[in-house]
Amino acid sequence: MLIVATGHRMAGLRGLLFQWCKPAYAVLAQPLITVGMLLFVYAGWHVRDEGSIAAGLRVAFIDTRAFRAEHENEREAALLQTELRRAAETDRQIDDALTRLLVYAPLAARVRLNVFHNGITGVTGAALLRFDVTNSVASPGHAVGPLVLNQPLSDFNNFLPLMLAGKCYLGTVSEQPNIALRARFEALGVGTFLSCPVRDGRNRMLGSTVIMWDARDLPPTGDLLQSVTNYAIEVGTQIAAAIDLRGRKSPMIGAQESQ
Repeated sequence: MLIVATGHRMAGLRGLLFQWCKPAYAVLAQPLITVGMLLFVYAGWHVRDEGSIAAGLRVAFIDTRAFRAEHENEREAALLQTELRRAAETDRQIDDALTRLLVYAPLAARVRLNVFHNGITGVTGAALLRFDVTNSVASPGHAVGPLVLNQPLSDFNNFLPLMLAGKCYLGTVSEQPNIALRARFEALGVGTFLSCPVRDGRNRMLGSTVIMWDARDLPPTGDLLQSVTNYAIEVGTQIAAAIDLRGRKSPMIGAQESQ
């Protein structure tokens, strides 16, 4: 009788356990199925976009947001290194060209490169053109001078129209109407300067080269001055090509080489 009673109780416990587990299974089954379907759709979407199962599953489950952020940081660092190398190579080419021009111009103290750009926007919304002195070379015993940045292009108003026409301007510092320009030249001990356009193959003026002579020295005259002027325009074309090439190959602006 005891064995029979015990068997009945065990059967009752199994029944209660089955009755308890059945609702739990029923409750969990539907969410699990839903999650499985969502994962299937999510993975299938990425497989379709990537064109292969392996690539789609990698993007869906391995390339997480944190992974992509880390990958993007590494990509930006690599692009920066490439840009630095291109900038260094461009600066080397420009400095070499300026040095050749310095040697070609008799008694010149230094040669500097001004690069024009849209620096700021005024209250009217119109862009105010600016220039940077980006490169400078000097003869022995002379300093290259400070590389000033973001200066108003209006400093060149006295001779900018002449350079826009593709010609060089020879002037004395004391005759310059622009006070800021005159002060910068006087601080370097400049007495006379020759400013020539830097124009690319499409006749866009990207900047100017400036050959400077000390106040105690005189620039060449006659045919020799014309020869220096012609060579300065030629060097300006070479510098414009280097600047343009750097811009077209720059990975920072989506050049083909970086894609």
